[in-house]
Amino acid sequence: MKLMIIRKMDRGCMELAQVDLKLLLCLSSLLKHQNVSMAADEMNMSQPAMSRALAKLRTLFKDPLFVRTAVGMEPTVHALSLMQPLEKTLNQLTELFSKQDFCPNECNRTFRLHMTSYLTQAHLPDIAEAFYIAAPNAQLEIINLQEKSLLQQSAQSIDLALCSQVMQVPEHFHQIPVGEEVMSCFMAKNHPLSNEKLTLDNFLEYPHIVVSIGGGPNVFLETNLSKLGKIRKVGLRVPHYLGALEVLSRTKMLFSSTSFVADRFSKFFSITSLPLPIEQDSLNYVLAWPPTVHNDPAQQWLRKLCAAIIKSNLKSYKK
Repeated sequence: MKLMIIRKMDRGCMELAQVDLKLLLCLSSLLKHQNVSMAADEMNMSQPAMSRALAKLRTLFKDPLFVRTAVGMEPTVHALSLMQPLEKTLNQLTELFSKQDFCPNECNRTFRLHMTSYLTQAHLPDIAEAFYIAAPNAQLEIINLQEKSLLQQSAQSIDLALCSQVMQVPEHFHQIPVGEEVMSCFMAKNHPLSNEKLTLDNFLEYPHIVVSIGGGPNVFLETNLSKLGKIRKVGLRVPHYLGALEVLSRTKMLFSSTSFVADRFSKFFSITSLPLPIEQDSLNYVLAWPPTVHNDPAQQWLRKLCAAIIKSNLKSYKK
């Protein structure tokens, strides 16, 4: 029994390999018009070419398919039995080769967005608001992004990542810039330095809070201090950004950070900021994604939405 099934499948595959898609389109037109000349006109073919196509179809299906009668050319029973599966097959092939339009309102898939703790606090509320207004049945999954995360994960598990230049992005990923920030030094409003000019000496006089997020703006700060032969005292390392801000508001520690999030929460935690006393470069942000999702209309929509929101946030905010 198994051998017979295998042989039947093999013969089917061989016959399928011999089918020219255009022959199926010719058959569809012949079934529609039941006239060789009219079918040829619809297919933009000559009448002899359509007649040759009909001859091939008769050989392929081992049936006359159409016979001449007193009222003209009429389909055989077998030809009529082909109408429904042929229409279904051609519709499926058309769908296969046509680019589908993406409708966010009808989408129910899950999108995986990789972001650091800081960038989640900075932009996720605005992204999520716009996302769920446009796609109320879809889901967002936020995955914590660390320095080497994108190198260690399969591209199949990554839809989109929001990165700074300290994150290691695979060379084959696509990227677009979305904005930049510079760092400031934050402290409690009642801090002894809050009304003074921040110098390198008084900057290093107090202990510092560091948010450990697997790479971030502090990398640049440590590098620049090292060039000056200086080192700061770290009083607290914490993985959560908002936790750092609350501790900051209750102590005399300092916190060096890009400014968007800290300023957003400054009124809640009673903190203020001063310019850093050392030269610094801006921190640039990009959206990055693997080539496996580059042409997906849904992913293109997500990238456009995220890019527009992040650019708007950073453009409207200048520190």
